[in-house]
Amino acid sequence: MDKQAIVKIIKESGTFYSAVIIVAIVTGIVSHFLLAGLAWVGNFREQHAYLLYFLPLLAILTAYTYQNYGKNAGKGNNLIIESIQTEAKVPLRMGFLTFIFTLLSHFFGASVGREGSAVQIGGVISNKLGESLKLTNKSRKLLIHAGVSAGFSSIFGTPLAGAFFGMEMAYIGKIERNALLSCFTAAYIGNFTALLFGTTHSHHFISKVNNLTPQFILVFLLAGIVFGLAGRFFAFLTHRLKKIYQQVFANYLLRAFITALIVVLLMLIFQGQKYEGLSLWMIDDAFAGLATVKQALFKLFFTSLSLGAGFQGGEVTPLFDIGSALGSGIANAFHLSPSLFAAVGMICVFGCAANAPLTTIMLGIDLFGSEMIPFYVVGTFISYFVSGHQGIYTAQLIIRPKSHFLKHQQGYRLSDLPLKGVTNENQH
Repeated sequence: MDKQAIVKIIKESGTFYSAVIIVAIVTGIVSHFLLAGLAWVGNFREQHAYLLYFLPLLAILTAYTYQNYGKNAGKGNNLIIESIQTEAKVPLRMGFLTFIFTLLSHFFGASVGREGSAVQIGGVISNKLGESLKLTNKSRKLLIHAGVSAGFSSIFGTPLAGAFFGMEMAYIGKIERNALLSCFTAAYIGNFTALLFGTTHSHHFISKVNNLTPQFILVFLLAGIVFGLAGRFFAFLTHRLKKIYQQVFANYLLRAFITALIVVLLMLIFQGQKYEGLSLWMIDDAFAGLATVKQALFKLFFTSLSLGAGFQGGEVTPLFDIGSALGSGIANAFHLSPSLFAAVGMICVFGCAANAPLTTIMLGIDLFGSEMIPFYVVGTFISYFVSGHQGIYTAQLIIRPKSHFLKHQQGYRLSDLPLKGVTNENQH
C-alpha cells in the first residue's frame, strides 16, 4: 500500500470518527434536556389533572403539523431504519418535531414513551452530518447506526444495550458488525455526555434466588412465553388500531380528534389517569412486588390507543412498565421472587417487541448487573421466538427468520409480510 493510500485512509477514518463523536455529544446533550423537560412536564401534569381534557386538541395539532410540514417525519423510527436500508431522506425538521411533540404528548397525558425521540434525533443528526461531510454511502449508514446507539444509550443510561441496539434495530436476524466500533463509541460518549450535564437514572435491584426448584423453573419458562405473547400482542394491537382508524375515518383531522377522545374517555371511565405519560411508578411497584397483571394490561391498552392516535414519544418505556408489572404479577401468583421476574419481564417484553435479542441481554447487564445473565438469556430467546415476526418497527427487514416455519417470510419487511406459503423472489 503506497503512502497516498495510507494518508487517504487515515483522513477518511479521522473524518468519520470525528463525526461519530460529534453526533454522540450532541445527541447526549439533547437527551439530557429531553429528560429534564419530561420530568418537569410530568410533575406539572400530575398537579393539573384537567390537562387530559385538551388531549384531542393536541391530536389535531399533531396530525396537522406532521401532515402538512412533516415531510415523512410521521414515520418516526421507521424512517431512520429506511435511511439505513435504502438511503431514504430524513428531514432535519423531524428532530425538532419529535422533541416538541413528545413533550406536548406527555404534557397533556398521552400514554407514550421517550426513546423514540432520542433515537430519531440521533438518526437525524447523523444523517445530516453525513450529508454535510459528503461521506460515502457506507460510512453514512454506519454513522446512522452510531446515532441510534447514542440516542438509546443516553436516554436510558444503558451504553452496552445502546451499542447493540444501533447494530440490531434495522434488521431481524442480522447484526451490523461493521458498525461495532462506531456504535460502542457513540453509545458510551452519548451516555457520558448526558451524565456530565446532570442526567440521573433510577436503579432497581434483583434479590438473590436461593432455590431453583422445578416449580420455579417451570414458572420461569412459562413467564418467558407470556412475555413473548405480550410483546407480540402490543405490536399487533398498535399497528391494527392505526389501520382501523385510517379505514374508518377518511379525514385525518377528524380521525385524530376522535381517536384521542377515545383515549380520554376510557381513561376517565376506568380511572386510568395514573397510566398517563411514562408511568415509571409501575416499575417501582413491580420490584417491590406490588404490581399486578391487570395494571400491565391497562398500560398496554392505553399505550396502544395513544400511539394509534398518533401521539409522539415511543414504545420502549411503556414496554418496560408492562413487562415489569407482568413479571411481578406472575411471580406473586406463585409466591416467587418478584424482582427477578420483574427484571426479566421488563427487558424481554421490550426486546421481543423490538426484535433485538442481543440488546435485551445487554440491557439486563446494564440495568441489573451480570449475576443473573442465565435468566436474561433464557427469557430473551423464549420471548424472541414466541413473538414471531411481529414488531414495533415495521420497516425492519427479515434477514434470518426466527424459525423454519417462518422461512417463507425471509427478505420481507414486517410491513409487507406475505401470506403463508408465498415466497419472496427478491430475497436479501
